[in-house]
Amino acid sequence: MGQFLEYIKMALANLRAKKGRSILTMLGIIIGIASVIMIISIGNGVKAQISSELESMGGGLIYLRVDNQNKDKEAVELKEEDFDALNSKISNLKGVTPLYNVWGSVTSPKGNFDAMGGAGTEALEFNNSDPIIKGKYFSKEDYLAGRKVCVVSESDAVKLFGNTDVVGMTIELTFYNVTQEMTIVGIRQNSTAKLLASLMSSPYVQVEMPISVLGDQFGFYVQGFDGIYLIADSSSTAAQVAQDGISLLESRHNIRGEGRIQIETMAEQTGMITNVLDMVTIFIAFVAIISLVVGGIGVMNIMLVSVTERTREIGIRKALGARTGSVMLQFLAESAIITLVGGLIGILIGITGAIGICAAFGFEAGIETSVIIIATIFSSGVGLFFGIYPAKKAAKLSPIEALRHD
Repeated sequence: MGQFLEYIKMALANLRAKKGRSILTMLGIIIGIASVIMIISIGNGVKAQISSELESMGGGLIYLRVDNQNKDKEAVELKEEDFDALNSKISNLKGVTPLYNVWGSVTSPKGNFDAMGGAGTEALEFNNSDPIIKGKYFSKEDYLAGRKVCVVSESDAVKLFGNTDVVGMTIELTFYNVTQEMTIVGIRQNSTAKLLASLMSSPYVQVEMPISVLGDQFGFYVQGFDGIYLIADSSSTAAQVAQDGISLLESRHNIRGEGRIQIETMAEQTGMITNVLDMVTIFIAFVAIISLVVGGIGVMNIMLVSVTERTREIGIRKALGARTGSVMLQFLAESAIITLVGGLIGILIGITGAIGICAAFGFEAGIETSVIIIATIFSSGVGLFFGIYPAKKAAKLSPIEALRHD
């Protein structure tokens, strides 16, 4: 044990003697470990946040979809009369809405932007758990009258006007080559998931509006739907609301017992999203691990240089009776310390970076102790693996040849 500690002291002394080279050698390990921890921690945090928001949003949210894939049977479409029947006959039902998306453009004082309109009944408010923080949501009267009103998110309000004090202001929406002036009646708070989605992919300003506006103002009348959302008054009543809704719709469309009205729950959607995030996280983490291999090759390269530089030292030690295993252990200790120190620095940077990035988006990083332990073991293992060849080369040097080395 005492001899092993002596090797560690010697290794640390050699690293201190060549600080610049040691730091550059560690850099690949630091970047690799920091990247892996940061990616996994941020991925876990995003999954937890999205799952939490979807669960809170979907506690009473039910999506009923009509299966029209069988071409031998007449297609079934759900219409406004079905909404009225569900609202009047189903207990514990907060509302019913379709969600019909249209794409076009929007013009505001800040310029012209691509737009996506989400159209539905006044119950569309409950499809999203993010609260209305300014103004109000469009009402049933707005929906029935087809009034030109809409709701936008905080981030989109800033994009359109430069601030969020926009209730009562107007924007010009263009859908189906028709332009209409719409009044903003409410601002919806941005969720973390929506902020991340907007940063990652969505170039659209998203606008929520009564579906009646599409026909009354833009001249596009939606006749029927193959899916609608039912919003139960609580998660505890959602299952019964779903079954009652299916039974009523099957009866109204004379398809009882055919199983053509199907349920999609938020739990299923949450599972699909988290599965996708898992695959993306694993892929990116795998790419980050490649930098660890590159860092390991750097360690091996620098250890080979060290063996060449210290050939005479090795010859003197072997001439004085040092065993082959002792010389090999000395160089293995040095390579392991390089990667261990680099790994510890990488862990610190990875944790700090993950916490900082997640805090900037308002959620917690999903840091796992097991990931940190594995990263520490892995970083040391890289040093040992890539240090074996240089250590063997040093240990096999002939004392006479080593002493002759200039």
